[in-house]
Amino acid sequence: MSEEENNNKIKTQIIPAIHNTVSFRTFLKTEDNKPISDEKVKYIFYRTNGEKISEYDRTSDENGMTHITLNISSDVYIEVIYKGNSQYEKKELLSYKTKPTQEEKDLKKGHSYQKKIASEKSGEKKRKRQEKIKEFNEHQKVLEEAQNDNIAIELKNVTLSFKVGKDKIDNIKEYVIRTIKRNKEKKTIFKATDDVSLKIYKGEKVGLIGFNGAGKSTLLKIISGVYTPDEGEVNINGNIAPLLSLGAGFDKNYSGRENIFLNGAILGYNEEFLKSKYDEILEFSELEDFIDLPVKNYSSGMLSKLGFSIATIVEPDILILDEVLGVGDVNFRKKSREKLNSLIESNITVLLVSHSIKEIRSICEKAIWIDKGKVREIGEVNQVCDNYLEAAKNASKDKTKKIKPKRF
Repeated sequence: MSEEENNNKIKTQIIPAIHNTVSFRTFLKTEDNKPISDEKVKYIFYRTNGEKISEYDRTSDENGMTHITLNISSDVYIEVIYKGNSQYEKKELLSYKTKPTQEEKDLKKGHSYQKKIASEKSGEKKRKRQEKIKEFNEHQKVLEEAQNDNIAIELKNVTLSFKVGKDKIDNIKEYVIRTIKRNKEKKTIFKATDDVSLKIYKGEKVGLIGFNGAGKSTLLKIISGVYTPDEGEVNINGNIAPLLSLGAGFDKNYSGRENIFLNGAILGYNEEFLKSKYDEILEFSELEDFIDLPVKNYSSGMLSKLGFSIATIVEPDILILDEVLGVGDVNFRKKSREKLNSLIESNITVLLVSHSIKEIRSICEKAIWIDKGKVREIGEVNQVCDNYLEAAKNASKDKTKKIKPKRF
């Protein structure tokens, strides 16, 4: 049954039956929903090319209903007209087809076939996903049962807190005065990581995901040795190349040449090694014409080039990446991507933080979801990413519900 209702309360029901027999019911009602009885309704039938076939008059009963049943063998247009009070006068052109054309049948058949194929593909994709999760879990079990020297990174109950104050004290004088007067606001404790425990095995490619402020970058800095946790234990087996904030640790008053040795020393390279690799660093960075200028005169792209070239001069055991997969200009970005791909494809351990879930899926086989400083889930990359995206979707819906329209 299909229904068509216009603004003046003319309501038409079309009730198909077998063998092209169709019933039409029209209900006349006033604005306050009372039936209009003893009024004429005209049904006019046209072919789809506009040629008139026939017309019929019917009078509404006490319920405001008129009724007509016809045998229709072709596609028609039906015009239902009620000429009563001008307040209710309305001409409504309804389109009704008694049976689908061959073209429509073929289209429907094709659509059904496409739906069937899509359903089969979806089922196949789901089956492969389940197989991949099963293989991942079995492989993780093998790694867990192996000797401890198979572990690249292990964190045990790691907690790191920061003191956060609301006071805006920007000079020593104000600090001393407010300290003496004891009117400084108390600082609150913020747990950037909260009792985090995890294991990353040698050769694994692991993605670290989570919302902004979840503690991902803080966790990378703890693993890299930038931060020392308040509680817990951090065990690292192998040398690390941390690509976090490229150019961090540079002395802005030193030249690019001097910063190669300074930054290299921070990363654990000795002077002799850096001298042997100096020409290679310089060539890769493409900064030959600027290497003796103070880095305070470098653009952010130039700083990133130099930092990237120093950090990736050797093949590390553990490569840590924090949103640095696209540095410098177009040409250098291509070259740095190729360099990273060569490192990632080798047997080194990779720990990647990125907000690009597509990137995480393509590079990693394992994912760790960090939420509010805690580990929420560790597992096969697609399974964890799917759960994360679902949570992000629900979080967005909740935020949207809380938005109230402003009144002006």
